[in-house]
Amino acid sequence: MAELESLLDSARDALLAGDILKLAALADALEAAASPREPAALRRSRDKAARNAALLSAAMKGLRAALRRAEELTQPDRFSTYDSSGRRGALLASTAPVRRV
Repeated sequence: MAELESLLDSARDALLAGDILKLAALADALEAAASPREPAALRRSRDKAARNAALLSAAMKGLRAALRRAEELTQPDRFSTYDSSGRRGALLASTAPVRRV
């Protein structure tokens, strides 16, 4: 197996494991790796790179969602509810005075 293919497989493993530090460590080696000359090896490497790009895109989507959720949790006076269809709605605090009976 070519060096590039091995690096792409390692990057896939890091993406699936959520090991961002390992992925960052592979970045320089991936950039420096030579492209294979044989058409079959080039095709395999291209397919593996496309697979990794899809995994990276999904990981980024998950990180953005987690960041949005963390920001929501830190907002004071921000509450939400869910309806029977699972859609989230804002629950606004009432400004009307509360009367006790």
